[in-house]
Amino acid sequence: MPPACPEEERQRAAFLSIMSVGLVLAAFLVGHMAAANSSCQALFNLPGDFIIGGLYPVHSNSTERNRARPLQLPSCESLNPSGYAQFQAMRLAVEEINNSSTLLPNITLGYHIWDTCQESLHLQAAFQLSPHQWCRSHQGGCSQRVIGVVGPDSAEMTQLTARVFTYYGLPQVSYSIKEEIFADKKLFPLLFRTIPSNDHQVSGLISLISAFGWEYISAVDSGTKASEKTVQSLIAKAAAKGICISYQGLMTADLRILESRLQRVIENIEKARTNVVVVLSNAAITRKFFHAVTKLKIKGKVWIAPESWILTDTIASIPNIEQTGTVLGLTVKPVKLPQIVHFVEKTLQRFPSNKTDGPLLSEAPTVEACSQSCDENQLLSPDALANILNSSVWQWSFYSYASVYILAEALHNHLGCSLQGCPASKEFKPRQFYEALYKVNFPLQGNTITLGQEGDLFLGYSVVTWSWENGTATFKMIGSYSSQALNINKSEISWPAPGDQVPKSYCIAVCEVGQIRSKQLLDECLCRCDDCLEGTYQNETGGDTCIPCPPGMWSPLKSSTCFPPLITYLDITTTAILALVILAIVDFFLLFGCLLVFALHRQTPVVKAAGGKLAFVMLASLLASCTTTSLFVGKPTEVTCLIRQPLFAISFTVCVSCLLVRSFQIIFIFKMACKLPPGAAKCWVKYKGTYVSVGLSCGLQALICLLWLRFSPPTLQEDFVSEREVYLQCSEGHFMGLGGVLGYITLLGGACFAFAFWGRNLPKNYSEARLLTTSMLVFLMGWGCFMLIYITTEGKGKGIPALQMFTVQTSVYAILCTFFLPKCYLILFRPQFNTVAHFQTCIQAYTATVRNAEQ
Repeated sequence: MPPACPEEERQRAAFLSIMSVGLVLAAFLVGHMAAANSSCQALFNLPGDFIIGGLYPVHSNSTERNRARPLQLPSCESLNPSGYAQFQAMRLAVEEINNSSTLLPNITLGYHIWDTCQESLHLQAAFQLSPHQWCRSHQGGCSQRVIGVVGPDSAEMTQLTARVFTYYGLPQVSYSIKEEIFADKKLFPLLFRTIPSNDHQVSGLISLISAFGWEYISAVDSGTKASEKTVQSLIAKAAAKGICISYQGLMTADLRILESRLQRVIENIEKARTNVVVVLSNAAITRKFFHAVTKLKIKGKVWIAPESWILTDTIASIPNIEQTGTVLGLTVKPVKLPQIVHFVEKTLQRFPSNKTDGPLLSEAPTVEACSQSCDENQLLSPDALANILNSSVWQWSFYSYASVYILAEALHNHLGCSLQGCPASKEFKPRQFYEALYKVNFPLQGNTITLGQEGDLFLGYSVVTWSWENGTATFKMIGSYSSQALNINKSEISWPAPGDQVPKSYCIAVCEVGQIRSKQLLDECLCRCDDCLEGTYQNETGGDTCIPCPPGMWSPLKSSTCFPPLITYLDITTTAILALVILAIVDFFLLFGCLLVFALHRQTPVVKAAGGKLAFVMLASLLASCTTTSLFVGKPTEVTCLIRQPLFAISFTVCVSCLLVRSFQIIFIFKMACKLPPGAAKCWVKYKGTYVSVGLSCGLQALICLLWLRFSPPTLQEDFVSEREVYLQCSEGHFMGLGGVLGYITLLGGACFAFAFWGRNLPKNYSEARLLTTSMLVFLMGWGCFMLIYITTEGKGKGIPALQMFTVQTSVYAILCTFFLPKCYLILFRPQFNTVAHFQTCIQAYTATVRNAEQ
């Protein structure tokens, strides 16, 4: 049932306000007319310093009125056991309080109790108890003050009388109303309750359903306005607990269509395939509902019952109702009053059992009770009253008993009473008395009596189930519910399922692995199996929750397990990487071929002019540099990540250092020797300046690498491209490490480029200025681009290792093609240029050219 819109709520509130005003005016009219024609008093009364009013349905029916006398007040008949028990509990409480030496020591409480068996009597009682009429109609005047009223028992009459009592500032304590509307202190500021509200009851029913794991239920209600808010509360609380209300049925109080409506509701419950049904209705409609259930032979259900019908004998005694299933429900917690039965028996013993003209319902009626027929209402046989002494109605009379004690405790606190008595000078102030009601906190019959912020007493509920023996139903108390917990003795419950097992009530009986039961609540209740999303799994049938995969694992949609991610890395499966690998292999064989050629012709002038032993060192370092590119391909490890960059850096530094030293030596011989001291050349040769320079250059690079590995070494890094794929790559650590290594090589290359450019006019056989300049430019541009891209991407991505492989190969090929391959060409294909005579001729020509230039 959808909640009422705000506009409907405002219209309803306005309507109730208008009706309330009309009813209050009617109360005034009836009260004045009654007061003008008689000196009507309460039927049951006891004088006292302070008076408590009581509105109890001691009887349940009233005789028809004489239409010739429309103002004649009705008479009551047919004793109501429940109302009678509550009435006697009030009398017992007043007697105990008056006998107490601690609660109100020197104050006597009195009462004026009305038998409200008919609606109009509530209006008469409310007006008679009002301060204005009280002072006019009683001999004591205003000296006997009415401080509060207990009752009535119905929501409709409570709503009516509360308007009257609120107008006169008279607090009202109810022992039976549960509707949520009475929690609104703007509408009912002076109304208190000693019984839990429907909101507590709905919470208890939801907890009861949850305790057995039922998630898929139906709910039916009586269709009255009183049940509307209860149903809305049930829907909201069920949704909060993950309980799906698959079907919500609406019964009716209209007897003309009730039978057809009930049949349709029951058929829809069967279509919904729910094994648990909540029946929110009063006893009268529920009785007709179960008559229809047994007629349609519905079996095997669990019926969840509210307090309104869980203990109703007329429903439990329906023929074959035990075949419909199990009944579970809540009832207000019964609290025993051991002394009440003795109190009532003491009253009965005052009159002989064969006498029928004694006033058995009051101790001392002192005035004519013309408001109700005394001869019919008070003169009842003790035998008729004795029949209810063994009834269960006494278990709930405590709440009427507690209502009186709440008023007395508040009066005690308000007047400032002590063991010595209550101060006579203390003036009774209604406002302060009203505030004192909220502050009461005292023990009573083993319970702590305190009113919450809404002015309600909540002692909890008892869990009840029905059991049958020889066709007779009994009500078993099998547990309790409070705001803290629900306790149930489940072994006491008889279930309709085979093997006495707890019935299942799920959306779908079983879901496949990789699925969970899904529930969409409130307006729609679509129960289905939903697939587990990616990254979650469920490996059991009928699971409730998809389990997240552990960190580093993944799963597809509708998965029953998790999988490790696919590990990828730079390999030769792609065309670009395959091309780089082939390029490195070709480079390796070319370098090895040059090494063989140089080795076979090591005594020739070309090899000596290329650096002699330095040329072999250069070729070996280039071979090592070419080999290090293999460490960039394949699955990386911690070791390969640590060694690949230092190996390349040191090996390539050796080659560039050798080129730099060779270029320096040629410049030194041809351009600097004549300008330096004569011993400079001998010193360079004596102390092996060539190898010392190369060693120092390489040592400095090695130091840079050691510092890099010490403070921010490269590490193996797992880069999750997605949940399904992790890419393994080497993280080069801090940028300064790789930057320092490559920067140092670039610095050496720049120096080499400068010397090569300086020696561009040297003898042809000794000058490689053009070729070396080209190779160094390629080298500098390649590594400059690499560093720019590396900084931009922060060294991350699949392309960075491939780019470095390409840059390494470009640098190696640049030196190979500009320095070594031309010399191999001369050695192999132009041997006429590989002679001492040719080199001497070139030197003599260069010398002549220099001299001519100087002249």
